[in-house]
Amino acid sequence: MSPAPASTTAVPTRGRIVDAALRLFAERGTTAVSMRELADAADVTVPGLYYHFASKADLIREVYRAQGFGQELDEIELPAPAPLETLIVAEARREFTRFISQREFLSLMQGEAVLGDEDALEVGLTLGKLWRARWVAVLERADDIATDVDLDSAADCIATFLWGLFVEYLRRDSKTEDHRIEQFARLVAPALRGATR
Repeated sequence: MSPAPASTTAVPTRGRIVDAALRLFAERGTTAVSMRELADAADVTVPGLYYHFASKADLIREVYRAQGFGQELDEIELPAPAPLETLIVAEARREFTRFISQREFLSLMQGEAVLGDEDALEVGLTLGKLWRARWVAVLERADDIATDVDLDSAADCIATFLWGLFVEYLRRDSKTEDHRIEQFARLVAPALRGATR
């Protein structure tokens, strides 16, 4: 007796929707894909799609999460306490490596936001806040950071540097960016240690 053919119900509905969204967004971008098309591709009704995702922005956010981006602070593992420069280098390398591994996805989604997709832009702003909050939490783990440091500004500086480095990597397709992370950490760490340390 042969096994029954796989049905669309073998994959949970929410997962099918996210998979279909990722595929369609990669093919045509977020703006060009309607919720009806997403429902059809996931083999659900439009009300069924809205049962799982209240808006296209919610679905885009979940597509990011499925790719490993946009986790809340309580969902991520923070590094062990360490010297500031060590933390910055280790965490920046880890993030940069993840950016490179997801470069097609990030390029597509960033492009959609830049081209005016309001849903993609909204999600990008939310994810940016989460990313900066994660960097604040990482910096708080440093055992040699000055007590009067503006952690929000420091996190903005690090996130802006990393995103700029990633964009430069995409533009030049360079494999030699790692040394720039170390140089950046050597520049920023003394300022975050402060004169009192």
